[in-house]
Amino acid sequence: MEDPNTPRPVSLTVLIIGLVIALGLAIWGGLQFLNSGHSLGYGVVAGVSIGAAYAFLKQIRIRRNEG
Repeated sequence: MEDPNTPRPVSLTVLIIGLVIALGLAIWGGLQFLNSGHSLGYGVVAGVSIGAAYAFLKQIRIRRNEG
């Protein structure tokens, strides 16, 4: 019997949408960082977005290998 507290897996569609949004935000933040005189806030946004994109990509790879 499966534990009722086990979370349902996130659908592949949601993971791909999240990856696209994270990559778009990373590109936007990187461009703003370059154009705004290297504002630290835009650099943080770009860096966090790249990390989020990596996490989404890793989850997509895990889901592809499961089934």
